Amino acid sequence: MRARRAGPLLVALLAGLGCSSPVRTVIGEPVPPRACEAPARVTHSVFLIGDAGAPALAEDGSRELVDPILRSLHAKVGVRASALGADNVGVVFLGDNVYWDGLPREGHPKRRRGERILEAQIDASAPGRAIFLMGNHDWHIEGEEGWERVLEQRRFLQRFEPRVRNLPPGGCTGPYDVDFGPYLRFVFIDAIAFNYAVDHPEVHKAACSGRTVDEAFFDFAAEFDHPEGRHVALALHHPLLTAGPHGGHFGWKQHLFPLTDFWPWAWFPLPVIGSVYPVSRQLGVTGTDRASEPYEAWVRAIYRASRPTVPSIYLAGHEHSLQVHRDGVGVYYLVSGSGSKKDRVVDERKMESIMLAAARHGFMRLDARSDGSLELDVLAVDRDGSEELLMRHCLADGPPATRGRWAERVSH
Repeated sequence: MRARRAGPLLVALLAGLGCSSPVRTVIGEPVPPRACEAPARVTHSVFLIGDAGAPALAEDGSRELVDPILRSLHAKVGVRASALGADNVGVVFLGDNVYWDGLPREGHPKRRRGERILEAQIDASAPGRAIFLMGNHDWHIEGEEGWERVLEQRRFLQRFEPRVRNLPPGGCTGPYDVDFGPYLRFVFIDAIAFNYAVDHPEVHKAACSGRTVDEAFFDFAAEFDHPEGRHVALALHHPLLTAGPHGGHFGWKQHLFPLTDFWPWAWFPLPVIGSVYPVSRQLGVTGTDRASEPYEAWVRAIYRASRPTVPSIYLAGHEHSLQVHRDGVGVYYLVSGSGSKKDRVVDERKMESIMLAAARHGFMRLDARSDGSLELDVLAVDRDGSEELLMRHCLADGPPATRGRWAERVSH
């Protein structure tokens, strides 16, 4: 596995607000899941888990791993590491690593709890390599206090290098890339960091190797110009496509009993007035929802920087569910954000891009194989520790067909 600093990303994140070019369609013919057909050896495995920042912790204060989802992850990583070697196994934590407010400064009454939450995830990833992205809860709030929270988490994770990495480094835009063998490349970005860098360019430059937002955007686009024969997976906290509440999907429960979204026991009917909550989110009042103007700007800018079939996979957390989508171009959107929490998803019949949408705890595993094919497993883990394989699907039957800018993929 190789990591290198790729270079900067997105003035266009916000510039996209003023542009009208459409995002790519997500409607295509349904594709049934299937395993990769050709026999090939798995060379690298990458586990994908997001929003794991509220695990069960040992009551005696020890580092014993007691959370069932993290225990399952640890066992699966161990099996893969024994077969492939620890350096060929990775775990990507897709943000919201510490609920609810990120990692506070030293001396804060919640500091030790935040450290224990991160230690549980670090231990669960052993002996493989761990990569942590930042999510909106890690930022706490966008501004000076949020900046300090991500810097604190960055400094804490640095204690565990080189096995553990924070990419992009807390507060920085990215992109950074990591190769898992000759056929798979991950590119990591932090969209919230772009907002901060626009508002505080000098602070960002000082903490992020002198990078400007303009440089970041052009380096980000260059990642997709030169995939070097690899499938490219773009990893960020916020999904571009989702069947969950951040995508504006709400049911009758949220209209009639909106308080249950905050307190599961609060079954107090609020007819008519209760609809204010879901409707306001569908209109984009909350900046962490897909309908909001800043979020829409991120999506448009990312699509502009990308190529028709590069990246071939978008990875995200944020939604507390397990989702697999495929658009009309054949690009996959994986949402793995149920490491600690689970939330509702829309009926699969109401969104044509859905291959899987499950309101279950769990994680995913992406296997890169010796013939260049990619296979995905989606594993649900219940609180009692029971496991269920929800999907096995071949994302690509072989390597990208060409190495040029307009690389075509052999995929299903």
